[in-house]
Amino acid sequence: QDHRCGYADKKIRRENGITLIALVVTIVVLIILATVSINAVLGQNGIIGKAKQAKESYEKSVKAEDTAMQELANEMAQYNEGSSSDDGKVTLPDGWNGDKVNPVKSEDNIVVPVPKGYTASTVTGEKSVSTGFVIKEGNDGSKTEGINEFVWVPVSNISDIYDEANNAGQLWDFSGTTSTKRTYPTTKNDGCREPDVVTSGSDYDAVSTNLQQAGLSSTATASTFKTQLQNEFNEMIKSVKTYGGFYIGRYETGNLSQTKAVVQKNNTDIGSQTWYTMYKICKTIKANDNVATSMLWGCQWDATLRWMQTSTNSEVANFPTNSTGKGNYKGTQGDTNTPIPTGSNSSYSANNIYDMAGNVFEWTMEAFSTGGRVDRGGSYISTASSYPASIRYADYPTNSYRNYGCRSTLYVK
Repeated sequence: QDHRCGYADKKIRRENGITLIALVVTIVVLIILATVSINAVLGQNGIIGKAKQAKESYEKSVKAEDTAMQELANEMAQYNEGSSSDDGKVTLPDGWNGDKVNPVKSEDNIVVPVPKGYTASTVTGEKSVSTGFVIKEGNDGSKTEGINEFVWVPVSNISDIYDEANNAGQLWDFSGTTSTKRTYPTTKNDGCREPDVVTSGSDYDAVSTNLQQAGLSSTATASTFKTQLQNEFNEMIKSVKTYGGFYIGRYETGNLSQTKAVVQKNNTDIGSQTWYTMYKICKTIKANDNVATSMLWGCQWDATLRWMQTSTNSEVANFPTNSTGKGNYKGTQGDTNTPIPTGSNSSYSANNIYDMAGNVFEWTMEAFSTGGRVDRGGSYISTASSYPASIRYADYPTNSYRNYGCRSTLYVK
């Protein structure tokens, strides 16, 4: 009996030992499974991580879809605004490229070509051609800052901007609320003209480093530059013929020391660069290849002022030759005599275009004699009586002054 009881004790102890080992193994297995499970849930590529990635991807997709839908809705709204056909849509005028522009009817019933990538302003006071029809880059017509803006300048007669006999820009002289055509120079490299180079022998446009500063190759010459200028001028004139006008920068060109320029309100980087640098950077403003941007041509400056002269607002009609009180001139800021941020003073606006008088002289594409490029409008060190918006001045294109800037144009390609 004692022996059997002893045998039973050993058996019980052996069974207890087996149970303890099984428990340890079970715990280890559970730990491994828990580790794997935790990693599967919380790891870099775990369920939670993948769920987060899926959420972010979904949000980006929704945002992109919303943007695309907003752009489509904006285009449809513009296209349907102001009916001129039986189906309620603005008819695309003959010759206009519907892949590049949306025809939009202004508040004063003029159809304007709004380039794809831009939208007509929805801001009160910016929707009529007669007082300045504004477009904004992107699809938000309500934005007022941090966005490139341009104003439509109508040209009803191509001969008002184009001298066909000389394949050149038609320039004008101003007096009061009237203007008269300038005669194209009969002598080579004489007077005001465009498109043309200025060389003065071996200087300016004949200097390779200047042309490289303007974006040309190291092998470029004054001759090749002249050809390039003529081609760019021809392209601009072709667009004006097709669409009946062009866009002018609402503000002076900004970010001149950067790699990409802007036409935006409250910019202060508007001077201290050579004409060559400004010529190059004005081409960077365009939003896409539907349009081209460049430094404003002299004939475009004159076309803008002549359009202002037709205004029923006497202050605007007189602005080209009487810019007193309409620009940042000497003494308007006390004794500081400094440039102000673009578009920062609402009093210095005519037809929604800011600072064409005062602030900084604005260089144009226009050539003068053998060594100058023409700049317009006076600056903060000038007086309004001597330097109204219509004034022509000229300086060496290699100079860079704080009070010398430029204005850009945009036209449909």
